Amino acid sequence: MVSFEALVNWTILVALISSTTSYLFMRYGTFRNIVLNLTDFTESDIQKIRGWIRWKL
Repeated sequence: MVSFEALVNWTILVALISSTTSYLFMRYGTFRNIVLNLTDFTESDIQKIRGWIRWKL
């Protein structure tokens, strides 16, 4: 059985992740803009990753 403390910790963690995600999408709009603004990825890097993902799937 899961303890009450563990449930509270998971609830807080999920709330923090949800709030952070909402803030980032409100500020930058799209996942691509988030990646471009918060990392040193370039547009060509994103295209390479998208091509790799399509090739794998």
